[in-house]
Amino acid sequence: MCGGGGAPPDNSAALNLQRQQMEQQQTQFERQMAFQQTQYEEQRAIAGAPPPPAPSPRAVAAAPAIEGSTALSMAPSRQGVGRRAMRTDITGVGSGGLSIPGAR
Repeated sequence: MCGGGGAPPDNSAALNLQRQQMEQQQTQFERQMAFQQTQYEEQRAIAGAPPPPAPSPRAVAAAPAIEGSTALSMAPSRQGVGRRAMRTDITGVGSGGLSIPGAR
């Protein structure tokens, strides 16, 4: 047995698949770079934009009238500090731990 003389194996299908995958990766890379470029340009435009105008003196003068309104004074008062202290609908508040029913 000499082991030669036959036709070489047909690798064209595998090579075509590999080429297609590389082209897809290249296209995806180019899209991602274009997206990043537009994000960069938007951020530069935002950074270079002039600051917003100062509030009008009339709006500042009206603020105390809004703060003393009855609608805000009727809101329930919050006691304590932080999220845990404000929760009154769960058991175990203030005990320092979680109370999970059924888990022991």
